[in-house]
Amino acid sequence: MSTRTDGPDGFGGQFFEQLVPRQSPTRHDLVLAVIPAVFLLTLVTAAVLDLSFRTAITGASLVGAVAVVDALFLHPPTRG
Repeated sequence: MSTRTDGPDGFGGQFFEQLVPRQSPTRHDLVLAVIPAVFLLTLVTAAVLDLSFRTAITGASLVGAVAVVDALFLHPPTRG
């Protein structure tokens, strides 16, 4: 007779709780999501508007740099 309490996917309850956090994303999580999204959106826009690759990447880099400066210096992470 087995006494395991693992779910159908093989994860026990305590391990599943560690893998899937219950709190909402923080501001810095959103900044990390915005950076690649800006690059993707810029490349799609450049393809549609027939802009050069260099111009598109330069614009996306500037927006990404602004996001990083904001996240690190203007609204830095704090403890707690």
